[in-house]
Amino acid sequence: MNGAAVRFQRHLRDNLVPWSDRARPRLVHYNCWEAVYMDQDFATLTAIADRAAAIGAERFVLDDGWFGGERTGRTDDTSSLGDWKVDPRKWPDGLGPLINHVHGLGMTFGLWVEPEMVNPNSDLYRAHPDWALGPSDQVLGRGQLCLDMGRPEVRHYLFDAIAALLSEYPIDYMKWDHNRILPLPDAAQTRGAWELIDRLRVAHPRVEIETCASGGGRIDFGILARTHRVWLSDSNDALERLRIQHDAALFLPAAVTGSHVGPRQCHSSGRVLTMAFRAWVAAQRSLGYELDLRELTDEEAATLGSVTRWWKANRDWMMSADILRLDVADPAVTAELQLAANGERFVVFAGQNAASAQVLPRPLRLTGLDSMARYRIELMNPEAAPPQSRGLVALKSDSLILTGRRLMSAGISLPIAWPGTMWVIQGEKVVSD
Repeated sequence: MNGAAVRFQRHLRDNLVPWSDRARPRLVHYNCWEAVYMDQDFATLTAIADRAAAIGAERFVLDDGWFGGERTGRTDDTSSLGDWKVDPRKWPDGLGPLINHVHGLGMTFGLWVEPEMVNPNSDLYRAHPDWALGPSDQVLGRGQLCLDMGRPEVRHYLFDAIAALLSEYPIDYMKWDHNRILPLPDAAQTRGAWELIDRLRVAHPRVEIETCASGGGRIDFGILARTHRVWLSDSNDALERLRIQHDAALFLPAAVTGSHVGPRQCHSSGRVLTMAFRAWVAAQRSLGYELDLRELTDEEAATLGSVTRWWKANRDWMMSADILRLDVADPAVTAELQLAANGERFVVFAGQNAASAQVLPRPLRLTGLDSMARYRIELMNPEAAPPQSRGLVALKSDSLILTGRRLMSAGISLPIAWPGTMWVIQGEKVVSD
């Protein structure tokens, strides 16, 4: 499985994704959705942007809620899709002041859009009800209809509306959403969406695009030949993300896979997880934050900042690494190894997703290493060990030097872990004298 997965990962990252600048690092991403939803205002978002930049974010994304038509603005999901103009009721001076503030903090700016959709309560639908795909009496999904992307006039309208935003404002990123299924199978819908994205990319080649469709509903190599990042799921529950990311690595490299640190109490599951676990799960992929950062305790902010600094120090090699899923004897552990392209270093993430059935952890065997080489390995977060972890586990107190053969056959012993713990082990080849 790892052999097939690595070939998919490399093919997508190295041959399909249309990077405008391969040397540009993947940016630490802040998205405001689970902080404010559609309740947007300048004072709130600039305060959050201040905290995001201080912790380490490098891009600020304004999510759903910024637009509106003549009659209505976007206050919930029942109105305004299709009316791609900045809502003067929320943003009387346009988005310029917010963008200037974000740029002043050293971050770039991104914007949420959902071009292929329309609400019946919108200026666009009132003017062009015939532009909707499917019968007029269809059941709505999320309060919206799909636009018929097979119609040239629809694509022209959307290109003009989005290109106007990209021309007026210094936007370097678009989160492109698609929040309902089609009312009927229609290949012209896909071809039309691809044509629109292709045209926008020609006009604005430096803009990155994230494919986000009801969470992870549209992640395929066709759309990823036109976009640069995916959103795997609208669940920010780190325990759920652990498995989602693990299985997605059968096809997707870390460089395109966005993963965000969510709120202390997850909005989709209600589960409460530590900041350390949430941050390390997000650090497995293209790191981002999606929570109200003003609510963080000093300890949480320090932990998030520490993991962010670690990720920035390692992202250059991690974003071009192979992700190798590890066979684990304990089903309560989900683990992977990310191996640098030159084979000189690696990082292991071992997430405890539930309580183990046995008393002591089973050895974790690695893969993909040079059996004849020696590696220095180090546990990056020994402080995560719970009170029960009183045994003499060597990695808790020191680094070790072991051969690749030893690491892949006998494995490594980790401390006891509570559910919701992520062990992070770094390794690098030792140069022989």
